Amino acid sequence: MAEEKRRYVGIDLGKCEYTTAIIGLNGRIAIHNGTTMEKGWAALYRLLGKSDKVALEAGNLAFKMAREITQRVGCEARVLNPSKLPMIWNAPTKTDKEDAMKLAHLVEERRDEKLPTVPLPSEREMEWRELISNYKREVKWRVRVINTLHSLFWNQGHTRIAKKDLATAAKAREATRLLAWQMREDAEDPP
Repeated sequence: MAEEKRRYVGIDLGKCEYTTAIIGLNGRIAIHNGTTMEKGWAALYRLLGKSDKVALEAGNLAFKMAREITQRVGCEARVLNPSKLPMIWNAPTKTDKEDAMKLAHLVEERRDEKLPTVPLPSEREMEWRELISNYKREVKWRVRVINTLHSLFWNQGHTRIAKKDLATAAKAREATRLLAWQMREDAEDPP
């Protein structure tokens, strides 16, 4: 495949939207925007061709999108390490459009060996990442609930209630009986 017959694509991903810069065969840049929902991704995939070379900044969404671009469109997708892209994070003006254009120019001007790529995690690795993320979130939620309960007990003068007194549902129900009416309701229905 000749390099001059290739388009270069930079995708700046946000939580809800993406901005795409496509450097066409004539050297002109076309900008496209869309949502990061399935419908928006499908529209993006229709814009891409098999000979395109795509760059995205690393992140969970980028890994998923790069895998789908490779599978659905068949073009090359490179996930780049954002900490090694000072031309983006150190820029005086930072917009999604400019970031997407910089990513497109980066894959246009540099060979793959010179790009700060991040290897795509396998499906299994992505499942593990999600599991660990969920576990961390659940632990934080549990700690927050325990801290809230401790605060409720402390505010009513029950300073001897400890973590062991709240360890099981039965023990927590028994401990909440010590609280006055509103505090009891708060303890029985934590945030």
